[in-house]
Amino acid sequence: MTVHELSPKRLFYITLWTSLGVKLLLAATIPITGDEAYFIFWGRHPGLGYYDHPPMVGLWLSALLSVSEAIWWLRLPAVFLSTLIGIGIVYLIKERDENLAWLTGALFLIIPVNALNVLITTDTPVILFSFLTVMAFDLAVRRERMRWYFFAGFFLGMALLSKYFAGLLAVALAAYLPVAEKPRQVFRGLLLVVLISSILFGINVYWNYNHCLDNFQFNFINRNRGSVPWYSPLIYLATLAYLLTPPVAWNLLKRNRSRPLHQPQTRLLLVLNLVPYGLLLLLSFGKIIGMHWLLGFCAFSIMLVAMVWGEPTLRQAWRFNLWFTLGHLVLLLIAIFTPWHQLPLSGKLQKEIIDATRGEWIWQELKPYAENRLVFTHSYAASSELAYHAGRPVGVYSYGSSHAREDDKHTRFDQLDGENFVIFLNKYHGPENYTPYFDSIDYQTLSVRGSQFDIVIGTGFRYPEYREGILKNINRNFYQIPDGWPVGACYFKERYGFE
Repeated sequence: MTVHELSPKRLFYITLWTSLGVKLLLAATIPITGDEAYFIFWGRHPGLGYYDHPPMVGLWLSALLSVSEAIWWLRLPAVFLSTLIGIGIVYLIKERDENLAWLTGALFLIIPVNALNVLITTDTPVILFSFLTVMAFDLAVRRERMRWYFFAGFFLGMALLSKYFAGLLAVALAAYLPVAEKPRQVFRGLLLVVLISSILFGINVYWNYNHCLDNFQFNFINRNRGSVPWYSPLIYLATLAYLLTPPVAWNLLKRNRSRPLHQPQTRLLLVLNLVPYGLLLLLSFGKIIGMHWLLGFCAFSIMLVAMVWGEPTLRQAWRFNLWFTLGHLVLLLIAIFTPWHQLPLSGKLQKEIIDATRGEWIWQELKPYAENRLVFTHSYAASSELAYHAGRPVGVYSYGSSHAREDDKHTRFDQLDGENFVIFLNKYHGPENYTPYFDSIDYQTLSVRGSQFDIVIGTGFRYPEYREGILKNINRNFYQIPDGWPVGACYFKERYGFE
């Protein structure tokens, strides 16, 4: 039986259960990534905010960690994310055209990013709550019920408590007002959406006020330093076409004169494509736009293609994406199950692969050196991944980067004077990085499945020297609050006396 012979409903359920099975397999086999380990670190320290982003994924992971620390378990929200949205797509379109609804949901589920993504990150909750926001807003417009605007405001607030780029969605909803059939009612509804979402986002504002304005500074200042190449907009457009897949992207660009865009749902979807993608295109002239910025709007692009082009186009796109996704899956399985450490690769490449994917191997070799010593790395991702496998804290030594500085709140260098460290190095750092800050240091080699890593054993940590040589520069680079920005407290400045 060919794709064209399958009923839309059957095609949807075949796609749903197959993709769900594949994702469960991947969730249990893909090694933990540095980003995931970092967010699991958040989950071990639940709060109303974190250095990089608002708190949602940390709170989710905190709840999941109370049951199990198994990575497949912690990835379940990401595994079921596209499944839930696929069902939501069917619900939204079903009353207009049932066959179209099943086919749209099937196409959404089969594209690679939805069929294969199982990583739990800050994008997981923002994608879910962004879709629920639009779902509630669409129902509010079509059914003319204020309670749906209330739910839209609630879900938008939750999205904003997940990640800042949910603000693009807020702008898009506001941009719908000029094209709404009943602008007065939509205007009243938007006021309610703004009120409810602002109350929820106030949680993040309050947390930042009492925590050095951490994720305000990170998102609007610290992460935006430096220049971007002139071709950054081209990278953005190519990324968007790849994410949506070529047939979806191509049909978004074409116009179908036989299907006018006058229906409220179609108009809303048109705005939800034009506004976010247009704003990100403008932003791409000054910043590299990562693929994860686009994930929250993918569903609305597929729904718009469905409204404009209908069933034949959806079936053709589904067939293309079946093979497109299978190709990605084969490459992914090869990457997972190939014993890379046994292949005749260069020593540098072997080392990078082990460092990126085999934190448990590293910890087994490092563990004997960690007895009666505090463990550190130079990388926030590496520290988080090592801590996941070790089941103990792993701090960040020296500067780190503008990203992922959550450890600054948890490692109290002012309380470590005289302690002994072991510092794992995934790349070489000269003795000058350590000799001023310890009574003595000792370089040793750690052999991990044939790859050689350096470790530094530092005896007698010198906190006063570390404060002057390292912490003072960290304060200058990452905790300089701009004049006029209101702040109530800053743990970093207060702890180390940088007021």
